[in-house]
Amino acid sequence: MQRMIIEVCETNEARQLIDQIHAVFPDVELVIHPCLDRCNACFLIPFAIVDGELIEAYSPEQLLQKIKQNL
Repeated sequence: MQRMIIEVCETNEARQLIDQIHAVFPDVELVIHPCLDRCNACFLIPFAIVDGELIEAYSPEQLLQKIKQNL
């Protein structure tokens, strides 16, 4: 089984979820980038890239729920 990869931008609100992501998904590879070249989205909404798929939400908490649903 391939290890799930979650990528976040260190300047996005999604960075608030780092500890929670590790707690919920201990086997995930969490990659924190200085920039993911999605500046417009980064400024407006929390987002993460999960196995290459962009996941967006209105709040960090909603983003965590969407990541859980996408498993």
